[in-house]
Amino acid sequence: MTDQFMADPVLRDLYGLSANDTFDGSFSAVSLESILFGVMAAAIYALEAIFDAFRREMDKKIADSVVATIPWYHKICLEYQHGDSMILNESTYEYQYEVEDDSKKVVKYAACRDRGGGVYILVAGMGEDGYPKALSNDVLTAFREYVSRRKPAGVITDVFSYDPDDIKMQIRVQYDPMLLNPDGSLIADSSIYPVEDAVNRYLASILYGGTFNRNKLIDAIQSVEGVKDLILGDVNVKIANAQAYTIVEGNNYTSVGGSFKAADLRNTLSYVLEI
Repeated sequence: MTDQFMADPVLRDLYGLSANDTFDGSFSAVSLESILFGVMAAAIYALEAIFDAFRREMDKKIADSVVATIPWYHKICLEYQHGDSMILNESTYEYQYEVEDDSKKVVKYAACRDRGGGVYILVAGMGEDGYPKALSNDVLTAFREYVSRRKPAGVITDVFSYDPDDIKMQIRVQYDPMLLNPDGSLIADSSIYPVEDAVNRYLASILYGGTFNRNKLIDAIQSVEGVKDLILGDVNVKIANAQAYTIVEGNNYTSVGGSFKAADLRNTLSYVLEI
């Protein structure tokens, strides 16, 4: 403020100041001008402090409010602690755990979708083989009660948990005999099957609740060193507890169980020198 004051040519003429004069050199600390500037600076600081406090209060209210979006449902699914009771927060009127305990968080995967009149929730734990695994009936029953308490009143939620869909693919791979053996293993290390690894990596990369895409699988296999070309034949899937496989029509398939697990992969892959 003082710099703007000293730069104003009208005020310099009024006070008889030169362009090289400074405010501190021209006005004493107890001058009327210095006092007015001090009062103005204090008032501006106080106003900014009030605005900052108001913003912090509003941010806290927004953070404490329940906004039941699809990402919010996904978040609370992963927050479930099996075997713990919840308390009602009197300030937010939302149920929450008194102590956070990661060791009790049995839901490792969640997919939530808006179904217009309600929310569809698919969840799974982690199996010993590293794949998603359906929650047991007792855990699923408790989890459904947990969702019922945390969701806004009146919202219908359908909660399910399944094992991964089995997916069986007929794939013919034209291979480079200088890099791969006829069974698909590496010549440099016969314990490694790079095409199988590429297929499994692609299936694992599909977001839980996501969609299998034939072209992306082909791209994943073609990126393997030693693969010259390939033909992807029939793709069949079998949901948990089903007796038979069904063929996938079209380019995409969204799993019922939320994820995919390759079935009999070594026997459904064939390696040829020419296609």
